[in-house]
Amino acid sequence: MVRTEIGSERELVAAAQAGDLSAFNELAKRCRAGILIELTGLTGNSHDAEDVIQEALLRSFLKLSTLKEPYNFGGWVRLIARNIARNRLRREPKFVQLREDTAEERAEVEGRDSTSQTELALLALSRLSPKLRETARLTYLSSYSQKQVAARLGVPPGTVKRRLWEGRIKMRKEVLSMSRTGITPEPVNAVPVIKIKELPEETMTVHTTGPGLYFGTILKEGFEETCRFFDYPGGILTQTAHTQVVRKVGIFGKACFEVLIEHSDCEPHIPNVLQYFAGTSDGFDWVMTVTADEAYPQTRFFKEGEELFPASYSNGESDEYSARVVNLTIGDINYGHCLAVFWSWQNGTPAESFFTPAGRQVLHRRYAGQNAPESQNYRYENLPEESRKMFKGTEYRLWYDTVLI
Repeated sequence: MVRTEIGSERELVAAAQAGDLSAFNELAKRCRAGILIELTGLTGNSHDAEDVIQEALLRSFLKLSTLKEPYNFGGWVRLIARNIARNRLRREPKFVQLREDTAEERAEVEGRDSTSQTELALLALSRLSPKLRETARLTYLSSYSQKQVAARLGVPPGTVKRRLWEGRIKMRKEVLSMSRTGITPEPVNAVPVIKIKELPEETMTVHTTGPGLYFGTILKEGFEETCRFFDYPGGILTQTAHTQVVRKVGIFGKACFEVLIEHSDCEPHIPNVLQYFAGTSDGFDWVMTVTADEAYPQTRFFKEGEELFPASYSNGESDEYSARVVNLTIGDINYGHCLAVFWSWQNGTPAESFFTPAGRQVLHRRYAGQNAPESQNYRYENLPEESRKMFKGTEYRLWYDTVLI
């Protein structure tokens, strides 16, 4: 990536929005000191001020695409930081600070460039435990209020406050440790780098090997797979799903595969589920689902043909889906030519499934449109604008990625 030379704010913002991290670094350096002085006065100590500026830079980094002309990056970050500080003072209980950072510790943190601090903060957030991670993700990245987060997670508001406090302490320690050693651990709870190269001249037909649910499961007794869900903004892990095809059973005269889905790494807890699928000449019928929750067991039966997963897809467009050929790389794995199938746009939250030539689904992307039904799982305005997808005149933004591991 070309490194941006020091220039006007307009040039730096334009470069940063185009993906130049050094330009964002320069913008952050120019405004950081002045904002930090104001925050120290507002919060009463440099310890909390450093927390706030770090969170403000993280939010500005993730939402940089929303900054419009005439640009005023410093004023924009200052406003974000003030709001964060005031919300903390209004909502959070006062905790006695055990000690001030030493001059040496402050110098170590300030010595790293601001972009690195932002990236380290995001990495530190991704490495929290599921309860702390999801609470912090909803608050800091999705900008839900503490009351909304409490309702989403089904916990008292006081629990949200305690988790945020505990999470900030752990994040601060981890960022300081990484700053001291210069060693950045692997982001095990952050989405791997996904690269999609369009191949408009190529054609492809794939014959699927399963229903395309948790997660392109191959309907064969004893088959197992694991996938992980990463929500945006931030691409932070929100759950892991382990799928096992247990056996073949008869339901309503149909030979069905019984599929057990077990969830982990999630907050709140998601109950295990049993799904039942039957093969047809046209694909796969979803016959029944059973939620294995002691507190709320639930069984749902599907009508004939209510849920049908096609047996094959081809590039092109139909009433049910639109498909194109791409080259797909996830992390260190290059899957080569894959068929990207875009479907279910009618309900405002379309999905995009990526199949290998052998019919194996390896990536599932879910989008949300501006007019999609309200959900506690995302806020459209906070989803990354740079990952938007235009389809039939409607803009959709990436909500989550599900990756086969």
